[in-house]
Amino acid sequence: MSTSTIRTPGPSTPCKEDSCKDGSCVNLLSYYFCLCSEGYYYKSSTCNKGKIFPGTIKVKISYTSELENKASEAYQNLYIQVTTFFKDTFNNSEYGQTVIVKVSASTSARSEMRAGNQGVDVAVVNIFTESTKENETTISNAITKAINAPSSNFSGYDQQDQCDYYGCKKPNDQNYCDNGLLCECKDGLVRPKPQMPMCVAMCSDTCNAQSKRQCLVKSNGTADCICLPGYKEDKQGICQECPFGYSGINCEDSFQLILTIVGTIAGIVILGMVIALIVSMRLKNKGMNVEEETLIEKDSRNLRLKETGFSNLGAEGSIFPKIKVNLPRDNQPENPYTRHIPRPDY
Repeated sequence: MSTSTIRTPGPSTPCKEDSCKDGSCVNLLSYYFCLCSEGYYYKSSTCNKGKIFPGTIKVKISYTSELENKASEAYQNLYIQVTTFFKDTFNNSEYGQTVIVKVSASTSARSEMRAGNQGVDVAVVNIFTESTKENETTISNAITKAINAPSSNFSGYDQQDQCDYYGCKKPNDQNYCDNGLLCECKDGLVRPKPQMPMCVAMCSDTCNAQSKRQCLVKSNGTADCICLPGYKEDKQGICQECPFGYSGINCEDSFQLILTIVGTIAGIVILGMVIALIVSMRLKNKGMNVEEETLIEKDSRNLRLKETGFSNLGAEGSIFPKIKVNLPRDNQPENPYTRHIPRPDY
């Protein structure tokens, strides 16, 4: 699709019924632009067939999620900055307009951020009149010269050949596909409609949820019909549900299985600790009971001794108790061996 460079301040919905007479209107924050069919540019209130020159320009600004929203102030400022740059660069009657195709974070954003610079990649298509004498070389040289200017807010430009832009095969190893409607699509790409110049990645009609499949577009632009997450293709090419513990694309995620194993081990450890605690408490209670029984037995024995007047019953291996008898010293029997014998007087 092509856009105009018309910028008219207005409310949150700047587009009116008659804003784009020969195209479709797209709202920005306070401006609007007009879209034409692929390969056409909007000028003088009409869509004109032109010659395209696709590429990617790097802008020296920080990437934010607001750049994905065309109704945001950030996107509007970027749109004005980029389109004004190309309009000033191609200041001639053959220039039609610039179309912003995609805005993304720079592929070298991390290294640039360490160096103190941040960048945003803006995929653009510059459209000139169909009869222009400009070619890819002259366009690229003009852009590079403008970028190298001292006051430039741009850091680089990567040219894209038209064949890759349209998704077509290069005819006779040439890098030029001036007509997207006539070029042959690359393998894995198809042209949805005969009047559409772009070749896009598409899967067959059998790639649907009923067959447990989904269409995945790869980074190189090709499409691949794969099984839905939680399913894996078997030898017969049928998507089967993942075995227990596995999930994700092609059943490569084993998080559920790991969680089950860890939970089982943790349960066994906790159960073992509970059993050990119960056994330990019972052994401790049993030891306390034996000690209490010993103390009770001793107290009972001492109580019996007090009642009988005996002490140390059965001590020193004797089966009879010892009896303590307190006799007065005057009544002690005289030892016959220490008895004094009077001597005779002679």
